[in-house]
Amino acid sequence: MKRSTILVVGALLVAAVAWTAYGQAGGGATRGGRGGFGAMGETQQKALAELQEQVAKLKAMSERAAQGSQDRSFQDMSEEERTKMREQMTQRMQEQQQILASMQQNLDRLKGGRQLLLEHNESLKPLQEALASAQKENAKATAKVLEQMVAQRQKQFEDKITAMGMTMEQLQRMGQRRQPQ
Repeated sequence: MKRSTILVVGALLVAAVAWTAYGQAGGGATRGGRGGFGAMGETQQKALAELQEQVAKLKAMSERAAQGSQDRSFQDMSEEERTKMREQMTQRMQEQQQILASMQQNLDRLKGGRQLLLEHNESLKPLQEALASAQKENAKATAKVLEQMVAQRQKQFEDKITAMGMTMEQLQRMGQRRQPQ
């Protein structure tokens, strides 16, 4: 029960932080300078609606789990009942993990491709600096490990962009159009 509650609260906090960051980044602003729901793109509106549904699902799952655990003590159950309860808990956890993964995808859609690209580039900077240092010092084994780490992160990012229905080319064009002057 506590774990479910923590998951729901955590999901709500993530959604609140993402929404705040989205608003601060100007993601919802129009050319006229107005922001808010009306200015959000269709993709963002859909992502927000899905997030709300997912939070409601997590909350309902948490409430059901709380009600189920109040019925009877784990110690008073037979071994068969305990096994069944463990299986149900495992299944609930898997469902919660799937919902949380879907919520992360929707949060990424809210952020938009440009914001994700900026975050990705920022997260790669320390690795790229360490790689440059290793190459400069002729530390071939270290450089190879760092190259693999950079490539792995790049692949994960590309997979995330693909899951959003975008291509890297679209993302790069978007970044070029919106470069600050």
